[in-house]
Amino acid sequence: MREIEISGRKIGPKQHPFIVAEMSANHNHSLDRALDIVEAAARAGAHGLKLQTYTADTMTLDLDEGEFFITDPQSLWKGTSLYKLYQQAYTPGSGINLC
Repeated sequence: MREIEISGRKIGPKQHPFIVAEMSANHNHSLDRALDIVEAAARAGAHGLKLQTYTADTMTLDLDEGEFFITDPQSLWKGTSLYKLYQQAYTPGSGINLC
């Protein structure tokens, strides 16, 4: 395995681990919250951040029935469809540049 370099940091078999944090949809569509997560990840020692960029249309079908509707009484999202959940939780992908 060969070494690579990301932002001046070497990554390879003889290097220290490169730690990547996951933001997921924890930003709640708030840029300020997203930036707070980035700062918290950096303070915790993360070297990179993984973002999931998707829309509801790329994740599921717009159906309010069957496996596409959340009925589990223990779920925070009981009574909503997967499509509506993903509409609320997505991270917009266009125009993002965190470098």
